[in-house]
Amino acid sequence: MKIQLYSFISQQSLTVNRKSIRPLQLIQQNQHILLQALHPISLLQGPRAMEMAKGDVMLAAGPLDITPQANHPISFRAMIFDVMESPSAERASWARSITEAEARSKAERLLEAPLQSEQEIAAAERGLQRIVAACPLQPWSDREVSYRPQEQVEQRVASVYHYMLTHCEKPLTLQELSHLAGCHPVYLSNMYSRVYQVSPMQHLQQIRMSKASVYVRSTKMKIKEIALSLGYVSSSQFGSIYKRYYGVSPNRDRVAARMRLSRNETREEEQG
Repeated sequence: MKIQLYSFISQQSLTVNRKSIRPLQLIQQNQHILLQALHPISLLQGPRAMEMAKGDVMLAAGPLDITPQANHPISFRAMIFDVMESPSAERASWARSITEAEARSKAERLLEAPLQSEQEIAAAERGLQRIVAACPLQPWSDREVSYRPQEQVEQRVASVYHYMLTHCEKPLTLQELSHLAGCHPVYLSNMYSRVYQVSPMQHLQQIRMSKASVYVRSTKMKIKEIALSLGYVSSSQFGSIYKRYYGVSPNRDRVAARMRLSRNETREEEQG
């Protein structure tokens, strides 16, 4: 089992518009989250409704949404990640509250620790791996499964998705991915879009941008280093895509993240 960190949210606060009725998506299907509620949160996992009290810690597999409540503050810490395992593994939505004192303490320390370097990100991924491994309710099964033709098609799509996750630093093309799946590029694109509701190349962009936000906001890596580590040919190309994706340049986003961290630290010192 290997953990791939998508995004680290040191603290997210949201105010939901009074007229808002649509759930706010936290994670998509096949993504996972370690979540701590800093205010009470109402969640939806498919048809299942769940409540988290202030301070509760949860480990869950997507999809997972926040239920809007007018004038109700939503505040949380989270790590969004993927669990890498055999392409034939069976996945399902699940959630588990972490209530055992030692496990909860480890999870809280992991969510509170700043990520300032690649080494700290790697350490966080190892910490997540230990937490997931200790969870008795696993998002996969070792039992043999007999797949019907449609399930076999979806496994080919899943293999492409996991390949992009582990090789997003390469300049991948649709032709290369279709060769990996053993099908025509157009067929792969259509098949992939039916499963994930997004094209493979758009999904690759999402994967890269999710990792980019972690590196930009939580490490001291140079922007050029981040760009090259994620398969972009130049920092200008990376910066242009990042701004289109997040609405702000990588440098400005980094400055804003540091200012938010500084304000949070000051607020915690004042409250302490």
